Amino acid sequence: MTNQPTNCEPLLEEPTYPEDWECCNNGCEEMCVYELYRVQKQAYDDQQRRLKQLNELAKPAD
Repeated sequence: MTNQPTNCEPLLEEPTYPEDWECCNNGCEEMCVYELYRVQKQAYDDQQRRLKQLNELAKPAD
């Protein structure tokens, strides 16, 4: 499920780490479930970092 944060960027769902049985061990390289997870997790973490920074900037000054 995706939501719309204030910067109009769709929220990414946190990816789930693949189970051992999901890898075929055929050396798929960029299409390996572990590589796909790594790319998705990096995008998720980057977005969470950006949103945290935006929230900090949006806080009213005391």
